[in-house]
Amino acid sequence: MKALSILALLFSLAALAVSLTSQPTVSPAESAQSTARLEAKVRALEKELARLTDASQQPINELEAPAKNQDLSESQLTSINVTPSKIEQQLQDLGVLEHFRKQKEKLAEARAIVLDTERDNWERVKTLSSLKDGGGIDDEIVSSMMPLWTASLDDPKGSILRWQLLENLRGTTNGEFRTNILEWIGEEESPKMRGQALETLAPMANDPNVTEWLEYLVESDSEPRIQERARRILQNNAEGK
Repeated sequence: MKALSILALLFSLAALAVSLTSQPTVSPAESAQSTARLEAKVRALEKELARLTDASQQPINELEAPAKNQDLSESQLTSINVTPSKIEQQLQDLGVLEHFRKQKEKLAEARAIVLDTERDNWERVKTLSSLKDGGGIDDEIVSSMMPLWTASLDDPKGSILRWQLLENLRGTTNGEFRTNILEWIGEEESPKMRGQALETLAPMANDPNVTEWLEYLVESDSEPRIQERARRILQNNAEGK
């Protein structure tokens, strides 16, 4: 049965390969997001395959009774030597590994653009979306964007840049970013911008300063929609969600 489990994993990996290589043309962001999901699935399957392969090489318990009415094909399958290296070769033959390699190169290129202070600021900010979709946002990236946030406060059109930063850096819990948002948001008149900031700060709701601001919104914000959303965030945080 171990051989059958290994073969099933092999078929699963092959199916992932087919789905990846035959998917229709999509946007770069959608492609990066899809690739990240597929990479995670492949890693999980390869890990399980390695476990089963290792188990299949252990000596059989002498007291274990042989399976009755064992199908010949299953008996033959027990002699199949399936290893992670063979899986890797098959994925290579299908072009999956090459696809992953190219996606990693694109992610590295996007990271280099975002971190390059000599490049145009808008180019750096727009590239954040590709980096986010590929799971490449970290504290170094967030910190590199903070000078742009500060400069936007004195720019009449800076709200557009701040909106993009709030959108693409959402999900991080960077302390510097949190502080910058809280220092700015008290003077922000746009309900849409306050709502955007609200969603970006939601993952940081357990921070006392963020909690205080959310409580203020519940009591004092002029928009019922924002009051309700702030109330739900506080409730979810209290329930550990």
